[in-house]
Amino acid sequence: MLVGAAALMAASGASKAAPARRVVTLDYGVGQTLIEIGRPPIAMAAIDEWDRWCVEPRLTPGIVNLGTSREPNLELLQQLAPDLILSTPYLERLKPKLARIAPVETLPVHATGSSPWPNLVAAARRIGDLIGARDEAEAFLARVDAELAEARERVRPLADRPLLMVNFQDARNVWVFGRNSLYQDGLVRLGLTNGWTRPTNAWGFAAVGVEALAEVHDARLALFDPTPSDALALLRAGPIWKAVGFAEPGRTIRLAPALAFGGLPVLTRLARLLGEAAARV
Repeated sequence: MLVGAAALMAASGASKAAPARRVVTLDYGVGQTLIEIGRPPIAMAAIDEWDRWCVEPRLTPGIVNLGTSREPNLELLQQLAPDLILSTPYLERLKPKLARIAPVETLPVHATGSSPWPNLVAAARRIGDLIGARDEAEAFLARVDAELAEARERVRPLADRPLLMVNFQDARNVWVFGRNSLYQDGLVRLGLTNGWTRPTNAWGFAAVGVEALAEVHDARLALFDPTPSDALALLRAGPIWKAVGFAEPGRTIRLAPALAFGGLPVLTRLARLLGEAAARV
């Protein structure tokens, strides 16, 4: 009986996976979370574009670039011998190929048709469990909550008007972020109002022409970089800019990049960027 119990315990221990140490991700948001937890990935997709879209947290030296997320270098990935690949539903078509190299964990976060916040919190905890860093993950979540709470006072000068959170796609077309977007989650926790109340897609944005901005009265325009070089010039020269009042002092704020489809570190960066903008209006 004791021998049988011992065998059962041994089998149970063997079936329980050890924490992953060599982790790879193709997703910026997952990469942000891993870095903030203190367990950066050994490799990630498109790190050459990190400063264009994410900026923060700073990339840990030595992370290997796997190429683009949609067409990663699978040969290089196999050579790195990861013991876990963290992915998202956006990259589901790659899962069969990735699974031949290492176990794949898919983390549903964005494009769920609901607020990303609870998904991001759950993803951070799941990542912590998978890599043996649950305490570090909880500490990270506590930091995010604390930084957002502390930033509410700094961003208060922006509370006098609704904010239109906008990414230019070209000189005449924008993405405006509203319901079910990460930016919306940030605004709610900062005590600010989103000026875009119309329907959005599953990713939390509406793709519209710049003329749609004129239909939202008395709002402040928040433009996220990167911005096409000709976009602002054309907008400022056009009738919309003056008719809606975006040309008035303090009605337009330009913000450094903060990845709209990233992880929770995007919200602490957004809070800081809006706090800096609030000091200028």
